[in-house]
Amino acid sequence: MDTTFKEVGNRIRQARKEKGLSQADLADKLSISNSHISDIENGKTNIGLDIFMRITETLQVSADWLLLNDTPHANAILDNEVVKLLDGCSTSEKQSIIKMISEFKNALHSNKE
Repeated sequence: MDTTFKEVGNRIRQARKEKGLSQADLADKLSISNSHISDIENGKTNIGLDIFMRITETLQVSADWLLLNDTPHANAILDNEVVKLLDGCSTSEKQSIIKMISEFKNALHSNKE
């Protein structure tokens, strides 16, 4: 299974759940079978451009966000996600989150070496 398709499928699943849709709901809106949407979300099948575009429209997400290639635009989307997570937090909560992110980042980088 190609990890790229699995990652895209995971983001489709995430967006679907955020919209409060079941796989059956999404499949119905896309006029595809439940098993097909399951295969897409699990990265077991290639997504045709027509279905991919209908997914972006139905879930109201950008193609960039679903693909999340290492591009400046995709990185800006991810940066915005971090900003959204901090929204509504107190200053001390933000400081705690920043400290956790920093420690997590250091752990990720040390595991690569």
